[in-house]
Amino acid sequence: MRNLATRTVEALRSQPLALALVVVNLLFLIGFAFMLREIAQAVERKDALLAEIASHCMR
Repeated sequence: MRNLATRTVEALRSQPLALALVVVNLLFLIGFAFMLREIAQAVERKDALLAEIASHCMR
């Protein structure tokens, strides 16, 4: 496993464009995950608000 990591680092060192592409892809994936988390939290807040509104209507 360590040998694979060493070879990967050496390959990326010799190919800066590939390293840049890996970094950009990682940033994109992190941003996408953050966006999905924010959307999920917004949906949870909306569902809680609708449940509260519905409970007031049932009284």
